[in-house]
Amino acid sequence: MATERRSVLRLPDGAILLRMTPNERAILRALVDDLRTIVGDETPTPGLWEADDQPPAPGPDGDAAGDGEGDPSAWAETDPVLARLYPDVRPDDPAWSAGFRDLVRGDLDDARREHIAAVEASLDARTIDDVDAEAWLHVLNDLRLVLGTRLGVIDDGDDASFDPEDTDAAAKVVYAYTGFLEAQFIDVLADALPDVGDEDAPAADPDEGLDADDS
Repeated sequence: MATERRSVLRLPDGAILLRMTPNERAILRALVDDLRTIVGDETPTPGLWEADDQPPAPGPDGDAAGDGEGDPSAWAETDPVLARLYPDVRPDDPAWSAGFRDLVRGDLDDARREHIAAVEASLDARTIDDVDAEAWLHVLNDLRLVLGTRLGVIDDGDDASFDPEDTDAAAKVVYAYTGFLEAQFIDVLADALPDVGDEDAPAADPDEGLDADDS
């Protein structure tokens, strides 16, 4: 029985082997380039809230006043990919979520840029360490969010019925491939975690096993 081909393997010396073809690496490079463009070289100046850190005053119908400028939900309608990468913390309170997003987006983007840089630097590497592997995991997760949003994938079950005649067939194959890689990175990194044992097991008695003369 054939075994699944693994592209991410832990070697005996602790390094992580990236067993990918040049074509696979080229596809990933294009995807990472796209993600870098989305994240940008710098975080946009917060502008969803008006002066004094207050959300825009509601209009007569309860919507934000004006023509949509300053509306905390307008940007999500303009670019659903951004909405997926920076989701509302409180879906029932878009204004509060917009303010919170303004506060944390710079840190989120800085972390994303670091992860992207680590992946770009190791795209042609034969082996990487655990720190780089964690960066790969973060980037692959973001890539799946981007691809899934563009394909209209709500959950992983949506891509189960694959049609080779579909105009999005190639994109769906790439989406599935990023999921395949992400799962392998998770497995490799999880296997390196220390075994904490059974949390429900009773604590060992420090005096157990001692002879009378040893106590």
